[in-house]
Amino acid sequence: MLACVEMCPMNKLIGRSLNINPLIWVICFLTLVVAMPCMSQAIVTSAGGSFPLFNGQDTSAWNQTGNANWYPINNGVAVNQGSGMLVGKYPFTDYQLQFNYKIDEATQFSLFTHCLDPNNIVPNSAIEINLSSTPSKGYGAGSVMGLIKAPKILVANQSNTVFISSESNQLTVILNGITVANKLDYQNFQAGPLAIQFGGGKLEITNFSAIIPGRW
Repeated sequence: MLACVEMCPMNKLIGRSLNINPLIWVICFLTLVVAMPCMSQAIVTSAGGSFPLFNGQDTSAWNQTGNANWYPINNGVAVNQGSGMLVGKYPFTDYQLQFNYKIDEATQFSLFTHCLDPNNIVPNSAIEINLSSTPSKGYGAGSVMGLIKAPKILVANQSNTVFISSESNQLTVILNGITVANKLDYQNFQAGPLAIQFGGGKLEITNFSAIIPGRW
């Protein structure tokens, strides 16, 4: 790279006063900026801004378990066969999540947060939010399993909007404009990745974005 820089016409124009080290940094920075749109991982584009958790091209920011046929769609991911999980590769502590999803009556879908052990995601090692149309153990759509039950919220065969916030061990869950949990205290779960659980039916998730307050 050094030889290339020294032969560059810009070097001849500027003359011997050129400081090569800053130029190398500029080249590296511009290369990174150009490459960003092609990178498969979610990229943070601005300080404190939102960033996508799916890029519409693959699921490379997630580890897959089970045999579900996850496939990319525009601004998201979908699945309609098998069962299993997508487990995020990066831990979250405080965050704001927002996404849209569509399911049918038979779909089993839940979101786990603060997974203490990504290799063994069970109800007592993560926070589970049921997003299925059918209640699970009496906890309907929007409920935080074992912590708070949601009122009846219709979610099948329509577009649904989810907002989830976790800050200082307080959880807020809003489904289709209905606040299920408002700064619900939880103490047993610290940093951990997200996990999406699918147990059959049809599921589409789009516009899944995250903000991590104060990190950048």
